[in-house]
Amino acid sequence: MNKYNLILPIILLMNILLSPTLASDTFEKPKKMIWIDQLKQVGAAYENGKKVMEFPVLTGDDETTTDPGIYLVRVKQEDYYSRKYQTPMPYSIFFNYTTRTAIHGGEVPPPKKKIALATHGCVHVESPYIERLYDWTEAGSTLVVISGGRTQD
Repeated sequence: MNKYNLILPIILLMNILLSPTLASDTFEKPKKMIWIDQLKQVGAAYENGKKVMEFPVLTGDDETTTDPGIYLVRVKQEDYYSRKYQTPMPYSIFFNYTTRTAIHGGEVPPPKKKIALATHGCVHVESPYIERLYDWTEAGSTLVVISGGRTQD
């Protein structure tokens, strides 16, 4: 993945969040935002621009990517079960419902083991973080920003 693929969306997001005139004239500032940093494998939740929570994550890799971009949480489902992968995905926060891509409960191994593991494109978050994140997130208004990839090009 080319690290320059996200420059325009990140510039746009930074303008929304940091530029009072552009944000107030053109866009409404997001009240809640989840930021997933794939390179660091860390997520953070922000409310009104202030970090309210940080948590470790596991994302897809080069073969089963978690696509970078800016999304809106569409649907939340506390007890989702994936028929495709035959596995429960508790506390699913869908940010791309068409592809069923979600932030959901799942294993997040320690950093040294994490290198060899990946999701099928979703973002895993362990307890107790996923429960707190699920309760905090608002469908239809919480932004999700997926930044970068797991490896630098």
